[in-house]
Amino acid sequence: MRSPHRVVAGVDMGATHIRFCLHNSEGELLFRSKQLTEAVIQRGICAGITGVLAPEIIRQEARCTGLVVGFPALVARDRRRVLSAPNLALGASSFLGLAGALEQTLGCPVAFSRDVNLQLRWDVAENHLEDQVVLGAYLGTGMGFAVWLNGGPWLGAHGAAGELGHIPLGDPQLTCTCGNPGCLETLCSGRALRQWYQQVPRQYALGELFLHATQEPEVRQMLLRGAQGIATAINLFDPDVVVLGGGVMDMAGFPRERLTALICRYVRKPLPGASVRFMAASSSAFNGARGAALLAAQLHG
Repeated sequence: MRSPHRVVAGVDMGATHIRFCLHNSEGELLFRSKQLTEAVIQRGICAGITGVLAPEIIRQEARCTGLVVGFPALVARDRRRVLSAPNLALGASSFLGLAGALEQTLGCPVAFSRDVNLQLRWDVAENHLEDQVVLGAYLGTGMGFAVWLNGGPWLGAHGAAGELGHIPLGDPQLTCTCGNPGCLETLCSGRALRQWYQQVPRQYALGELFLHATQEPEVRQMLLRGAQGIATAINLFDPDVVVLGGGVMDMAGFPRERLTALICRYVRKPLPGASVRFMAASSSAFNGARGAALLAAQLHG
């Protein structure tokens, strides 16, 4: 009887969609799937994830040696606990014992991660930046941000490092989803853009916003605040590379050059301003899941 080959699994759970992938021991993509989060987890997160992965692992006659699951959430440094997940609208009880339950069902070690760390993990690997200091700013539903330092994502003392979206550089009259007033995300996020777009009827679709509204005061303010936040991080970390991406930056007409120019206006001169490089993130919808599989291979492969 042939011995099962080894695979690692990556899962990227978002508020709307959840993405799955399997890599073999050489890092090649064997399987990927994008499904509605609500449909997958209606019977519980563990049942939903294993219901997708287990049949595929069996079909491929494989043995899974590790799984990493990414969440748009605050994940503890031990990679075993989800501490806060306001963007998923799930209570804390939804995550209690989840790592152990997944391990028991799939028969492999399980770890959790902030989703943005996994996106940066993929961009770092794809561009061979492992030995450099890299910042990743991913403007999507929120203001995702991650730091690659000393060969890995910088987690901080409690797993909460890199929350640039929650620095107090937003609208002090607005309360963020995290509960604090005036976070950067109250002005600089896909959520804030949608709320502005829906205030009055408009003659263009939300996805065409940057083709029609880049001179609107609210859009200009979003770019300015985002640039100031990213420039602050550059001044703090003195990175080799800054990766810019996310769903909002992938929208048609997004003024990437204007954003970069604004960032450079606020970066300290001559250094790090004269040396920092900007790079566009890879925009594949599965990069978070594939970054999760890369981390699973690093931890457990």
